[in-house]
Amino acid sequence: MNYTIPKNLLSTNNAKTIKGEKKGYTTYIMYLSPFTQNSKGINLCSHASEGCAKACLFGSGAARFDRVQAGKINKTEYFLADRQGFLAQLDDEISKIVAKHEKSGDKFAIRLNGTSDIRFEKFKIREGKNIFELHPTVQFYDYTKNYLRFDVELPTNYQLTFSLSETNRDKAIELLGRGMNVAMVFGVKDESELPTEYLGYKVVNGDESDLRFLDPKNVIVGLKYKYLTGKGTKGANKDNLENNDFIIDVSKIESIRKVA
Repeated sequence: MNYTIPKNLLSTNNAKTIKGEKKGYTTYIMYLSPFTQNSKGINLCSHASEGCAKACLFGSGAARFDRVQAGKINKTEYFLADRQGFLAQLDDEISKIVAKHEKSGDKFAIRLNGTSDIRFEKFKIREGKNIFELHPTVQFYDYTKNYLRFDVELPTNYQLTFSLSETNRDKAIELLGRGMNVAMVFGVKDESELPTEYLGYKVVNGDESDLRFLDPKNVIVGLKYKYLTGKGTKGANKDNLENNDFIIDVSKIESIRKVA
């Protein structure tokens, strides 16, 4: 397992952060390599489905370039080889981010699982506290397909949105019934084609920004299908839209109403 210690674990240079800036937030996101894309074959997206894997954006857009993917894999190898060192660096980075924004007065948020689904709430770093407890004034947020994460009390500064897949529909409906938010991918090309209601719950436009902690409670976060880009993805997009049950076919929703 070869790796180098990266200068930074968190980054702000991506499309998700640009949308957040329009709402007055700088978003710091950590991108690791998903699933079993590491030398140990350890799955960092434990509840990901086949459909999720097919539609994963890990190798799409700017992320498809070898240098970008190598950076994510390097961070993952670091996490797996030296977890405490990794978490200590993460803790230090966040402390510096907090100090920076306290000085400037600018708002920010942190998403630790940009392309992974790790239970960071489990890891004690120092003083017997996890990363969220060490930084109680920081707003953290993530998506997850791991329904078990909702069976324990999460830190108050950590907002989790459950993600629907073709294999967890029952769990998604259960969590909606418990007042949680659930993200769902709809097979639409434009945000204006998202439904306003689905399964009896309000649908909010999740593509307006990535700042899930600003969403109202107990809603469906509607996301349009993100087309994979790069060599060899044209056929994959067609297959995903036609045959991937991870993506909701809006043509099958009765009396569909569109987001204004």
